[in-house]
Amino acid sequence: MERDGSITIYVRRLCALLTFLFRILSLRIRKKLARPVMAELLSNLALMLRSGIPLTSALEEVAATSEQPEISSNVNDIVLRIQGGMTFSTATKDYHNIFPLSVHHLIRIGEETGNLDKLLKDASEHLKRIQGIISDTKQALLYPTFVFIAMGAGFLFWFYYVVPKILALFTEMDVALPQITVWVLHISTFIQNNILYIIAGLTGFGVITALSRKKSQRFRKTGDQLMLKIPVAGSIVNASVLAFISEYFSLLLNAGIEILQATKILKESMKNEVFREKLDDIYARLKKGEGIAGSFKGTGIFPPYVVRMINIGEMSGTLTEQLDSIAVEYRNKLSILVATIGKSIEPFVLVVAGSMFLIIIAALLLPIYDLVGTVGG
Repeated sequence: MERDGSITIYVRRLCALLTFLFRILSLRIRKKLARPVMAELLSNLALMLRSGIPLTSALEEVAATSEQPEISSNVNDIVLRIQGGMTFSTATKDYHNIFPLSVHHLIRIGEETGNLDKLLKDASEHLKRIQGIISDTKQALLYPTFVFIAMGAGFLFWFYYVVPKILALFTEMDVALPQITVWVLHISTFIQNNILYIIAGLTGFGVITALSRKKSQRFRKTGDQLMLKIPVAGSIVNASVLAFISEYFSLLLNAGIEILQATKILKESMKNEVFREKLDDIYARLKKGEGIAGSFKGTGIFPPYVVRMINIGEMSGTLTEQLDSIAVEYRNKLSILVATIGKSIEPFVLVVAGSMFLIIIAALLLPIYDLVGTVGG
């Protein structure tokens, strides 16, 4: 075996202990590359390959210009594998932190068809569109989350700091408190006495929820089901997932990956457990010989519009084009939701916040009114 002008003349197998230690040291957690950086890396690779630069030289250039030492090390390992006789797709198989499963399959198809530069460019554009979908989804969900957290913090501050000072004045003046004020006083007293437990409880709830979502598939599925039923959040998540599915499906089919393999890859890439389960159902139906549109319709979760577009594409042989149209439609819908999310939840926020502040103000003003009336009398 030759590499960089050197020839191997002697090979000795490691003993069992050294082999075991080497495997343990090799099992390090690889840092996943951010999606925008991954898209830029693939775009640069495609550009260099299109310019006639050899693959190993292009990869070495990527490793040399990377600002992350671990990524540079991984890319250099891939170069060594290729120089040792592996194909590009085989060399990248264990490096999903840089080349995810979908990109790995595109690389394999590109090698087989001789269109590696084109498919790498397609993968880069795909990752950019997926990043746009995810960014829009996070932006749309961030605003209502921030609003409700701010409201909760504001109410805690009022009951812990402001309300007790005013109610203490009424107590000193021996003013008869109406029932609503007594309720507010009890709530304020409870919060004052248990503020640390409340903060610890909320923090613990957040940590337990995050860990449960990470570890438990059943918990994730329950959470995703609830999210899809919440009026505004459900529309955002649904539009995001449908844009993701159609975008991903179109890319894989357009690259020449057969329908069953594309469905399997899509299912493995899906984060939403509800849709992940439905994609598993679609895979089973397709394996039995059912049509694509019929398989999607049979899950009962995909909108009629999506099923009709898939059926048109299946009948006319333009499935990838129809999937592209679906992706564009739901990306636009998601963008509109992002732009209008504030106006959508503003009435609800005003009603909730206004009602709670009205109760607090009434609880504070009624004793003052009685006090003024007593002084006047």
